[in-house]
Amino acid sequence: MKRLVSDPRIIFGKQTFVSATDGTYADKYEIIKEIGTGTYGKVYLVKEKHTGEERALKKLLKTKIKDTEKFANEISIMTKVDHPNICKLYEIYEDERHVYMVMELCKGGELFDRIISKIDSGKMYTEKEAATIFKQVMYAISYCHDQKICHRDIKAENVLFKEKTDDSPVKLIDFGLSKISKEGDTIKN
Repeated sequence: MKRLVSDPRIIFGKQTFVSATDGTYADKYEIIKEIGTGTYGKVYLVKEKHTGEERALKKLLKTKIKDTEKFANEISIMTKVDHPNICKLYEIYEDERHVYMVMELCKGGELFDRIISKIDSGKMYTEKEAATIFKQVMYAISYCHDQKICHRDIKAENVLFKEKTDDSPVKLIDFGLSKISKEGDTIKN
């Protein structure tokens, strides 16, 4: 098992992607439990063996990644962004069948689910609470635009809460449709 290469044109390479050590995710992380499942694979709660820090490990089946160019673009963008309101990608590993993405753990769920929960309970977000969330999302978008990145999929499902508390910071996710613009570019579908 090796990490992906940093050159986004080489999708499933055999060189290092984020850091310089070879090996498997299992050399560095202990799987605690499965915390989610989706179309492309599963998500696990993992613990970094030396620091005890918890992170999320997305295990993606390579055969489910239909558009490898789009996937490489997403990885390329995620390795460039570093902002407190954007979910951090730490490392990527791969083996013959899977790609493993080690990411910042966001325990608080989606903004969409919180909005629905508020509606169901009859306790809507106050203007101040909504403004706090909106401000954080706008900080993330502004940062992306400063980096010449257009997210192109801003929606409540792509905003996660770091923790389960009401005052938790939010994190922008899912850069699968994002584009990097160059001087004079017009971003099209």
